[in-house]
Amino acid sequence: MNDIKQGIKLFNSSKFFEAHDFFEEIWIETDNEDRLFYQGLIQVSVGCFHLISKNYKGAVSQFNKGYAKLSKYPETYYGVNVQKLLYNVGNLIYDLNRLHNREISEIDLNKIPVIEIN
Repeated sequence: MNDIKQGIKLFNSSKFFEAHDFFEEIWIETDNEDRLFYQGLIQVSVGCFHLISKNYKGAVSQFNKGYAKLSKYPETYYGVNVQKLLYNVGNLIYDLNRLHNREISEIDLNKIPVIEIN
């Protein structure tokens, strides 16, 4: 599983910058169909980092990019529940758009996803 569990542990501990670095190391060494998967995880990690830093424009940009890449993969990939991650990232994108349109006044950081392993 390319030791993806360490990156997931970092992500799920809200160490998004460190998770980004971890997934990036795997991504650099990957030269097959897994590249977009790891790049998607990198972008979701960066999106979460931007979100907690209140860089909402950067967050929605990275979430959209990561969502597009991860949506090319099956419901479960390398044990990652991709479907649930996409659902949760999609909810954050929706909320960020609502924030931008002033329909809500803040983002609920409790909606930051965890990466589930099946």
